[in-house]
Parts: sequence; C-alpha cells; structure tokens
Amino acid sequence: MSFFTDGPRGRPLFPVPEQELFGYNGRPWVETPHEYIVPAILPWSMPLGRAERTIVALRGIEVWPESVSFQLSVYSRDLLSGDPGEGLIDHRRVPDYNALLVGVLFPDGRRASSETISVPSATKPDQPVLRAQGLGGSAFHVDHEIFLWPLPPDGPLEFVVQWLDRDIEETHTALDGTAIRDAAKEAGEIWPGLPAREAHGLPFRRVGAQAMITPAWPRESQAPPPLPQPQRPAPPPAEAPAQPGRGAPLPTRLPRRAR
Repeated sequence: MSFFTDGPRGRPLFPVPEQELFGYNGRPWVETPHEYIVPAILPWSMPLGRAERTIVALRGIEVWPESVSFQLSVYSRDLLSGDPGEGLIDHRRVPDYNALLVGVLFPDGRRASSETISVPSATKPDQPVLRAQGLGGSAFHVDHEIFLWPLPPDGPLEFVVQWLDRDIEETHTALDGTAIRDAAKEAGEIWPGLPAREAHGLPFRRVGAQAMITPAWPRESQAPPPLPQPQRPAPPPAEAPAQPGRGAPLPTRLPRRAR
C-alpha cells in the first residue's frame, strides 16, 4: 500500500517559456551560488548582542566555495517592525546609525559593514563585501541573511553588532575563521559539467534577476513606432443640392431678397 493514497491529478497547463540552467559564470562577490552549490552548514548558534528586551542571535552559517552567509535573527518583547518582510537591515538602504548595524573584522585588518549601500561591482573588488537583507518573520522576530565575500583567512573572525535605539552597544564576537575555510571544502557542486551560455558576441544585460542577451543598444534613443490607429467608418456623403438638368438654361438673375 502506497503512503500517498491519492492518484495523480491533471494539472492546468500554463504558457511558460522553456528555460535551461547554464553553467555558473557569475560574480561570487555579488550573491551566493545557491542554484549550483549545496553549502556546508556550520550549526553555530549564539547571541551576538543583547539588551533587556532585545536579542540579536546567530542561528547558523552556510559556507560556499568563495563566500559565507550568516543566518541572523532578531528577537524582541517589543514591536520590531510593521513589515517584517523588509527586514531591519538591508544593503540597498541608507543606514541609520541608531538602528541595527552589523559588520565583520578580518584577522588581517580588513573590514566590511552595513554602514554603506552595497552596489554590485562588475570587477573583482579589492575589499570585502557585506550584503544584508531581510528574510521575513513576524512583528517580534525577524530573520536576516548576511552575505560575506571572500572567505575569511585563518584566525579569529570578529562579528560586530550595534543597535543604539535598543541599548545594544558595540559588541564583538569571535568566530573561527579557520573552521569556516575548512568547511568550504565540503560545499558540493550540484550540476557538474553544465554547458556555458553562448553569447554570440552580444552583450549581457540584467533584467530583474534574469540575465538576457540583447543586441547592443543604439547610442541615441529611438522612438518606438506609432501604434496602429483604429479605423473609423467614413461618414455618409452629404446630399448635394439639386443641380439644373442637363441642357436647362442657367438663371441670369438671383431671386430678389424678401423684404
């Protein structure tokens, strides 16, 4: 006897275009390669900042071949946010120095934080990249992902948290950078040998989250062709005044105006 007793059901067909996953040729300093890699998991959980009514905690770490993402949660006995989906920190927003701030300090002195807006770079940066975003939650508990590139060097990696509005002063927590680097070796590739996308010499552009191939854009913007206008029926022809019959003499005097 099958565990799932119900049989297959017909599904409605939707006109979705066929798509195929190509080999990973992205920029590892922009985001995690979640479509191509199963990350190694470090089940580290600990408080990173604490006040009387608020706790900022680490719930775990996902380690990728060239980057690491920290799963961060905020818990509070007070209302945190009216819209938990937006998160409390986001690399696309101008930071508020009284609000929640996070950062990392490498053993060699390099650092990165949520103090500045993180803009994706087309070339490999010479400094670490930190990108934070909200993952949802509730009015009293909000989850975040803190993306960090590159992998930290061997030695202690300091994770820094500050939230002045919640009475959390600057707090440093030491994490084992050597263990993070070792875990990156356990990250597994899902689709080895995927073919690369054929660009045919055309430039790539980003549209939302999808990479598309388009011809080179013209230097001068071209107005789109006018839309076809609906055809309106022609009005019926007006009745022409009666004309004198062929061969009839034309009047030589106009009729006298009535007095």
